[in-house]
Amino acid sequence: MVVLFVFPHPDDESFGPAPIIARLVREGHAVHLLTLTRGEATRERERLGLSKAAMGKARAREMDAVAGVLGLASFTLLGLPDGELAGMDPRDVEAPIREAICRTRPDVVVTYAVHGNSGHPDHLAGHAAVKRAFVDARDAGEAPLRRLALFTLAPTDDPARMPHLKSTPWERIGVLMPAAPEDFEASRRALACYATYAAVVAAHDPLRQVADGVAFELFGEPAAPRRAHVLDALSGA
Repeated sequence: MVVLFVFPHPDDESFGPAPIIARLVREGHAVHLLTLTRGEATRERERLGLSKAAMGKARAREMDAVAGVLGLASFTLLGLPDGELAGMDPRDVEAPIREAICRTRPDVVVTYAVHGNSGHPDHLAGHAAVKRAFVDARDAGEAPLRRLALFTLAPTDDPARMPHLKSTPWERIGVLMPAAPEDFEASRRALACYATYAAVVAAHDPLRQVADGVAFELFGEPAAPRRAHVLDALSGA
């Protein structure tokens, strides 16, 4: 199977989804990643004393290393303006996503759920753009496109979860996919590539949020019965 992950920023693929990316690659699936911005506007650049241009270059180098660690079939880093996706003409955000869909011809596309997990405006705009590109490409028959899976966080009683993080009610979660220890180890090595974000990774321990499985909503599909793999019970299968 072919799976295309689309996220707005460097590290979005590693702050939660990485164990599933590692598992899919280990199982022999072709996993592609499209990242919309270079993440140059992050406040971490101020702590590091870097300009936006320098931060963007640093994060691009880090993402190249992540692509190797996770064994991605392809990785594309666009240069859309970080922090400004919501203010762009949505067609300019959708166009490169649709091009990536046509190029990689995925069975499944993965992006953030509608709340973007953290509520970041780029996450919200990215969700909308991916959903529109997915529907348009599917209707035009440009790729198999058998599922749009929306990465989310499952509810938890963990007091360590940051209060700004949003979750999806259990009854709307269509997939809860576990990962093996070796997948988490690959994810830790991917996170370690982000030297510019080492302080953030240490403070938030993002893999803790998915220790019991990575959760997905399924666009246009009933949540029940809940699946244990993002490729289970695909439409047309």
